[in-house]
Amino acid sequence: MTTATSPRMSKSERTREAILAAAEHLFSERGFDATPLSAIGERAGIQGSAILYHYASKRELYQAVLERMFRPMLEDVHHELAGDGDLSDRLAAMTVAAVRFAAARPAASRLVMREAFASAEAGDIVGTASQHEWDRFARALTREGKVDFDPLVVWNIVIGAICFHFGAGPTVGGLPYDPTDPARVTEFEARMVAVTKTLCAQGRL
Repeated sequence: MTTATSPRMSKSERTREAILAAAEHLFSERGFDATPLSAIGERAGIQGSAILYHYASKRELYQAVLERMFRPMLEDVHHELAGDGDLSDRLAAMTVAAVRFAAARPAASRLVMREAFASAEAGDIVGTASQHEWDRFARALTREGKVDFDPLVVWNIVIGAICFHFGAGPTVGGLPYDPTDPARVTEFEARMVAVTKTLCAQGRL
């Protein structure tokens, strides 16, 4: 297995990176409950029990995978939210960031779609992390002037559509083509920006 490591990383850091990369792949493909530490260790090239030296439990590892997977997108989104200009324009910019992230890392959408329905424990972990980000979003919005739409509702609809577009399999209404194809991504991005703008223009939902 190949992981993005640097020669300057310590052996422990390289091992943690290998564990996280393996766990991200397997959690996304199989789900939390169906992924034993032994399988993650085998893919990472170490003993499964050695994972517990770096992460105290599978739950802690899953939390670290979520942090590693979603942090870049969340920082991009909050950067756009903190920018200047009309809130609807900033929400549209956030939509672009979310679409491009999901296209580059479809495993993230698959993970969210899978765990939202399949695993009580993983759903609890995802839900707790999501609530933290919603609270952060809501706090940022308290600094906004009055608008005639509910930005939390708009963003919830947009994120749900993006996750389903990139994460749904054909058995649950997924697409008959590759949604990560660059031309398809460009088309979908424009569509989702238009949806965001339309939702904002509709007034309070």
